[in-house]
Amino acid sequence: MVGVVVAWWERKPGKRAQWVLDPLVGVGPLRFGMCPDEVKAALGGVANSVSRVARSGSSWERYGDVGVTAIHGLGMLLVAVAIDAMSGPLVRFGDVELIARVPSEVRADIDALARQEGVGVRMNWSGDPEVAAWGLSMGATQAWELSAEGHVQRTDRVISEALLVAPRIGRGSIRD
Repeated sequence: MVGVVVAWWERKPGKRAQWVLDPLVGVGPLRFGMCPDEVKAALGGVANSVSRVARSGSSWERYGDVGVTAIHGLGMLLVAVAIDAMSGPLVRFGDVELIARVPSEVRADIDALARQEGVGVRMNWSGDPEVAAWGLSMGATQAWELSAEGHVQRTDRVISEALLVAPRIGRGSIRD
């Protein structure tokens, strides 16, 4: 659907892309270390994006059509990917579905998988699980839905979203 804006409420769960997290390497078609043109190509040449550049030279680009934000560090190389809970791809790591779930259930699944793999889980600034060994930091956001009249409205629940990072975020090129 290149060039067509698709609102999250028009996406059915079965129509959302299914991605797999490859810890500290990438997620779905995206690989850490890609330049912005490579990211765009990997996302199918999406045209709908908004970007910002910081004084430090880092930048981010939000691809609204696919619910993904690409974060580029020094050298304009991909160092992190944020997955939107409502419109982003559904991301799986092992047997754990990470996106658009009840945060407490995701936390329990991550804790169990971390124990199984012998890695530590800590809480990030928002109180959600973070696993440095996997480059995974979870978050939660308000869930929205369409009312019976077709209006967008908040629900009384939150759902999970994720930030996936490269092994050396903030320390220059990851292709060293």
